Amino acid sequence: MLKLSEVINAIDSANYETLYYYDPTENNIIVKYDDDIDEEMGDNCIMLPSVYQINEYSIMRQFIETIEDVTLYNQLIISIQGKGAFRRFKDTCINYNIIDKWYKFKEKEYKKIAINWCLGNDIKYIDD
Repeated sequence: MLKLSEVINAIDSANYETLYYYDPTENNIIVKYDDDIDEEMGDNCIMLPSVYQINEYSIMRQFIETIEDVTLYNQLIISIQGKGAFRRFKDTCINYNIIDKWYKFKEKEYKKIAINWCLGNDIKYIDD
């Protein structure tokens, strides 16, 4: 059985240069770099959600929709426009003292992604 926390950690660590796979034979998660993908992984390895499938921008947008304070809502909307959106969004969360709220929201969304991935691939997991 796969630990859900391991899937969440892989999702959180995803970036444009790495791919994460689950090896059901060894019951572990493998990280592969773009230039390191090979045939040794075996046919039964299953790719975890990539950074493209996770879409953190969409998660930030969902978080903003939970904000009731109009001024803060507007500041967050402005922060996610254009280049540097992720940094500005995080800075705005820090400045308005809601960074912990953001991290909890993001963790909850990553958990949903992890559970859906496990269910979609018929992988039994432990919610540790």
